[in-house]
Amino acid sequence: MSVALLMSTSNLVFAKSEARSDGFTKSDKEFYLSEELLSFIRPGVEFELVDFVIPEDNQPLATFTLKDPGGLPLDREGIFTPGPVDVRMMLTYIPPGEENKISYHDRLRDRDGEYTQLGPGSYTYKFTTVLPDDWDMDASHTLAVVATRDLREFDLGRYYDNDVMNYIPSGEGELFVRDITTTATCNRCHDPLGEHGGRYQDVQVCQQCHNPGLVNDESGLSYTLSAVTHRVHSSNEPETGEIHYPVLPDDQWWDCEVCHTGGTPTADYPIVTNPNPAPTCDGRGGGMTTVSWMADDPALVRIGSADGKIFASSGGSGSQETGNWVTDGMSFVLVDTDTGTMMDNTEARLSVFGCAGNAPGAFAGEAGAVHTHWLTRPSRVACAGCHVDVDFEGGTNHPAQSDDDGCGLCHAPTGDEFDLSVQGAHTIPYKSTALAGVLVTIKEVRGGMAGQSPMVIFSLTDRDGRLDPAALNRLRFSLSGPNADFDFYEQEDALGKMVPFGNDWAFTFATRVPGNATGSWTIGVEGRISSVELTEDLSINDQMQNVTMPFSVDGSAVAARRDIVDDSTCEGCHSNLSLHGENRHDADAYCQTCHMPGATDEAVRLEGNDESIHFKYMVHRIHMGAELENGYVVYGYRSSIHDYSDVHYPGDLRNCEGCHNEGTYNLPIAEGALPTFSPNTVINPMLPETAACLSCHDSDVAAIHADSNTGSLGEACSVCHGEGKTYSVERVHAR
Repeated sequence: MSVALLMSTSNLVFAKSEARSDGFTKSDKEFYLSEELLSFIRPGVEFELVDFVIPEDNQPLATFTLKDPGGLPLDREGIFTPGPVDVRMMLTYIPPGEENKISYHDRLRDRDGEYTQLGPGSYTYKFTTVLPDDWDMDASHTLAVVATRDLREFDLGRYYDNDVMNYIPSGEGELFVRDITTTATCNRCHDPLGEHGGRYQDVQVCQQCHNPGLVNDESGLSYTLSAVTHRVHSSNEPETGEIHYPVLPDDQWWDCEVCHTGGTPTADYPIVTNPNPAPTCDGRGGGMTTVSWMADDPALVRIGSADGKIFASSGGSGSQETGNWVTDGMSFVLVDTDTGTMMDNTEARLSVFGCAGNAPGAFAGEAGAVHTHWLTRPSRVACAGCHVDVDFEGGTNHPAQSDDDGCGLCHAPTGDEFDLSVQGAHTIPYKSTALAGVLVTIKEVRGGMAGQSPMVIFSLTDRDGRLDPAALNRLRFSLSGPNADFDFYEQEDALGKMVPFGNDWAFTFATRVPGNATGSWTIGVEGRISSVELTEDLSINDQMQNVTMPFSVDGSAVAARRDIVDDSTCEGCHSNLSLHGENRHDADAYCQTCHMPGATDEAVRLEGNDESIHFKYMVHRIHMGAELENGYVVYGYRSSIHDYSDVHYPGDLRNCEGCHNEGTYNLPIAEGALPTFSPNTVINPMLPETAACLSCHDSDVAAIHADSNTGSLGEACSVCHGEGKTYSVERVHAR
């Protein structure tokens, strides 16, 4: 063994630079280890299942290897290589013709069996679990393994690897994998998913324990994954209580497609279009999408009907992009080439969402293989996760149901919006096909030099074509600048003041660009159609997505405000970043025009010191939430109180790129950035770098540190915290 260890050490030194370039970045703690420590520790763990058998004694036997990221063997006990490795195995099965997992283990996992070392980093594990004599060789089996390497003694924490194998022991029949929601979809918010201490990081692993057999004996609550996940996200889980579910608008949080990501064909829905709805942006009522289909035999895709025009043909499954000719409601029909039988059809919808930036509420993450099960498999346990006021057994708020067999009789997978179908009952109002949308496209800014009143030339359209301004009850343009950092904001109503300009419209501000203005400024716009009736009991405003356009006020080259965040990143978790009466949506550029460095809640605050609502300061503090020492409470519309002091961020606060674009959060901050006016902090105003840091690190000690490194000539933060420095932003936030 000592010879093997000596050889491994040699390999470690040799492979060190390759491993760092392959795996570790400046955002990783490991990047900052010395050459010697990195070569010795080799952080990380990789589990590989070599073989798995169920022998005659019915005690499963797994053969596996443990390696570091460089491919060198690890000692499970942590004697010959740093850090012991804990291995836990979970074995479940799904009987043929069924879809729910059943665990073989009383304690849900097997970890106390017998290990045998075959060589460096190579082991067998004999389960303590004994399978019943009548175990089903034709059932779909899943073996999930969680390996945890403990390097806390080196101040590196624990490292995890989750591994999953799905198979049928007999090799006969069709394998069913319960792949409804994916880890990638969860990680849009959770960054990464890591439950029960962090080790369980894969949805497939979670299901091994969280299956229908997991029930709380005292409460009677099911802890199958669908039930507990629904309860947690709807704030109905006793163990977690009230959460601040981030999907917006917060009065439309029941968007099933946030987690049940789709856009790909399944056995239940073998033909789909994606995106759906597709953006239509030219005012002509046409859009472009991709049609995808699943088929075992030769198939045709026809337009409109089973005997309509052929759009595509294939020997089986396929995918093909359309041109910009798809109309709203156009159907694509999947037909068996040999028999002419219609196998399925899908309807493409159009929307102006996605024309101005990313489309809110769009599919994100990765689709599971059976992601449409949420539509086709309604059940009491899954539905009760959100609908906790329903007692299916007693018949409270729902006809009594003793099993799930009758669910689909009333709750068909799809139907009309807002009906009793699964999809219809979960229609998100702002996504309703009854809304034709509002799209403003700014084409030009004229007369915008310093001292002048800018004229904005723009088009106004909806999903179907040109839109009559009389349909709107709000259309407001804003003037902001300078783009280096905003300290000027004026908004004006364009309705009744806009005039025809050829096929477009023109609006001239009453406000003038300040006479001493230089550089580039920004025009922004917001608008809506009020009270569009969706049902007898429901009306909603049809909101437009905000648009901005930079322009020069002095003839210099036009420069947009620096890009710090991407609205699509925000909506990866928030789904639809829709705020202030759903009038403001764009975190790329529009939100910042009002949330300027000097902005506070003074105009609506009833008591206490005014609070800064500068965009970077406000967003940092909201997401820091419960981790702040001093909390964050701001007054909003009509003096409503917004207390973010109990917000728990679902990701990792050290990950700046959870919100920021790559490289935009380092020091020094760009020239031209302005101080943050903050009457409620010990330093006021705060210079730009101080404001960025103290918005999260809000202790008095942190403020003293920032103040002591600020002088009459400015901030010295970058001396220590600048890029490449000993305590760079990336290094102190490394994970």
